[in-house]
Amino acid sequence: MNKIVELVNSYAEFEDSHPDSDIADFCRYYLASGRKKETLDNLFDGEIPPRPDIIITKLVDRIARIHRIYIDIAMRGMKIQHFEEFSLLSAIANLKTPRKTEVIYHTINELSTGLNLLDSMKKRGYISEREDPEDKRSKRLSLTPKGKKILEGCYERFGKIPGMLFKDMKEEDIQLCIQLLKNVDLKFSKLWQHDKGKSLEEIIKTDK
Repeated sequence: MNKIVELVNSYAEFEDSHPDSDIADFCRYYLASGRKKETLDNLFDGEIPPRPDIIITKLVDRIARIHRIYIDIAMRGMKIQHFEEFSLLSAIANLKTPRKTEVIYHTINELSTGLNLLDSMKKRGYISEREDPEDKRSKRLSLTPKGKKILEGCYERFGKIPGMLFKDMKEEDIQLCIQLLKNVDLKFSKLWQHDKGKSLEEIIKTDK
């Protein structure tokens, strides 16, 4: 069968079963359907969870843990004590004189942990703070020249690790992963603070 005819037929079948979807949805579905033919037997030493959502959760978690191992290796000899310090420095640089709470929650840190890390970096001369003209109870943060130099070194060193981890992936596959996963981040990065005091049952019930 002609490849174009085959593609059109596949889209017609998809449209019948997914009437509210668009072409972008079909493209993702088409790619995923082709990938289903690839075996997962080698993943997790063959201990495959029973549901795709559990598989992707476990996969993301394991990749994050692997990433952190190589981050810890890269941190040897650097002038930051925790990877979270890099995240905070980067957020301060990108958010443009943010409040303390803003930068802490932006980096998905607990308030007490974030405050301790910021205080430590202030004592080491990496960041400075000034009163917020709109709220005298709050502080605005900025990087010092020393902090900017430290951040540049982190970017240069840590930036090598994603290139190492994902060098065997095609650029279009990476872009597809970004598109597929970004909404999970966008949604729950706004919700996690409000959900901390709730039970799991409450969270699931309100997550419609």
